[in-house]
Amino acid sequence: MIPSTDLSFDNINSIDPNSVYLYLQNGGWKEVEKIDDRAIIFMMQKNDKRYSLLLPLDQDIPDFYSRMYDVLRVLEVIENRPKTEILNCFKNSHQIAFEQQTEIISLRFQFIYDQGKNKFSAKKIGLVLVSLQELFDAVGEFETGKEKENTQGKIAKYILEQTEISVFETFKGSFGVRLAFARLNQQLNFLENPLSERICQQFLELIKLSNKPDKENLKQILLKLKKKIASRYRKFLAELNRDQSNFYIDWGSLNPESGGHAYLSYENIVTTIDFINKMETENPEEIIVRGKLLSASKSNRNYLEILSYDNQEKYRGDILESALKDENNEDIDLTIEHEYIVTFEQITSIHPATGEEKIERKVIKIEPIS
Repeated sequence: MIPSTDLSFDNINSIDPNSVYLYLQNGGWKEVEKIDDRAIIFMMQKNDKRYSLLLPLDQDIPDFYSRMYDVLRVLEVIENRPKTEILNCFKNSHQIAFEQQTEIISLRFQFIYDQGKNKFSAKKIGLVLVSLQELFDAVGEFETGKEKENTQGKIAKYILEQTEISVFETFKGSFGVRLAFARLNQQLNFLENPLSERICQQFLELIKLSNKPDKENLKQILLKLKKKIASRYRKFLAELNRDQSNFYIDWGSLNPESGGHAYLSYENIVTTIDFINKMETENPEEIIVRGKLLSASKSNRNYLEILSYDNQEKYRGDILESALKDENNEDIDLTIEHEYIVTFEQITSIHPATGEEKIERKVIKIEPIS
């Protein structure tokens, strides 16, 4: 029998043994013996039957093709799906990026309490991907230098068109999903890399630094990237935290000098959320709201609520005593329906265990609009 084109000599010879190794580990295979640096023997028990396979590690050996073909043949029997479909799970990330002509991000989730699980709730994966998209949008805005011009909270359309990611493939082990950026349809500036490549580079760096016990380097990069990105990265981690899984990322780039992979343990997802919470407490965000006063109190607990003219959102916070005095140390009158400019000090935190978000605001300055 002649193998299909997908199972050609070149395609199978290009398989990265490391990709197969991770796939087997997350598929329930157990490593039982390593033969120097040449091969690893794996075994699996399924339906009262024992299966074994030999994974070649050296792509330069003369019979690499036949040995890797045997791996595919065994997996075909166990998984009851074609070898060609399994082969897609082993593709080199750069090869996929070249085929798709865009940057590729592969995400893999290893559920720590159910390692054989290979399904993901549509609602949960949706929340993960939405939070990731919002993070990429913010990084894209930062990389274009336009975040300083954004006073309404909306990111420019031309930036969003470049940061948009789409799901184009899922794969096993435990559960994996591949994302593709929009293909470039404009003339590149040869003095800088494409925006999608720069976003992937920042994301990869964040994941790598988050998995280190010492978070000082992570702190420095988050301070450089500004509060919006730190907040959205924390939100992304919170969605990962809900699923209680270790997280892997594999980035395939059109640029042969870019790309890479990173790992973030569930434990470090939790500690990184807590670390960013502490950063937020140490460096609270200031929000200036111009709008109409909806309610206020100067009784036991000073507070006010104001409707923003910019985004029609309601902002509420406790008033500091110092904010109730003007520059001449005279009391500021708070009159419902009147207009004010209110400065809030905002601290946003996420509970590391539950992922629930909490926003606390304090009013630090009140200016009546005459």
